[in-house]
Amino acid sequence: MKVLMVGASGFIGSYVRKALREGGYSLILVSRNPEKLGELHPTETSFSLSELEDAFKLKPDIVVNAAGILREEKGVTYEEVHYKLVERLVLLAKRFKVRKFVLISALGVSGKEESRYFKTKWMGEEVLRNSGLAHAIIRPSIVLGKGQKLYSDLERLSRFLPVLGAPKMKVQPVKVEKVVETVVAAVECRIEGTVELCGEEVITMKELFKRALKELGIKRVVIEVPKVFLFPLALFKIGGLDVEQYRMIKDNVCGKSRS
Repeated sequence: MKVLMVGASGFIGSYVRKALREGGYSLILVSRNPEKLGELHPTETSFSLSELEDAFKLKPDIVVNAAGILREEKGVTYEEVHYKLVERLVLLAKRFKVRKFVLISALGVSGKEESRYFKTKWMGEEVLRNSGLAHAIIRPSIVLGKGQKLYSDLERLSRFLPVLGAPKMKVQPVKVEKVVETVVAAVECRIEGTVELCGEEVITMKELFKRALKELGIKRVVIEVPKVFLFPLALFKIGGLDVEQYRMIKDNVCGKSRS
């Protein structure tokens, strides 16, 4: 069975790609950096986003879209990645009669969100929901695993900050292995519709920071900071925080997503 996968070089995508390859699936990979994928796995067929139609001409059975960005950089926008790309993929999936479309979204998405990250994720979901295609939409909370950006960010900040501030919010982090298992189950048609994906424990972001630092072997004091006090930092882009990142600060636990 052929799986066309978008976002295969990202954090979650790289784990999903490995699992599908080991599961015997024939992979058609699409990425903004196809050269990177080709270097890692020269036997797999890789395409750039500009070659999307050529990728579909190989007649995939399933589409898995793991593409997503946490921050807008180098002119790449949330709307472009989370919404317009899904529109292109859905149109091609219908045209080439793909059996199923699996979309990795995010917990907390909503059409009423101030955050463009969450709002554009919702817009992409809506395109798929209204497409008529068989589909599964997977909404994970914060995903933990080797390569997760949170760990590299904390490691970088701890180099020059003796005290780290964690936003006051609750999260329900899920291991990347569980996300991969769910995506594979969706590919195998054992999961349909929209699925929220969380770990077993609801914790504060402060506690998550402390656990991550412990895993990194870094000793730092972590304090909890109410969201309102972080706005000046976001306004002047201090500590890697911008206004859009600020808007994303909210409890991220299962059962709280809004339409």
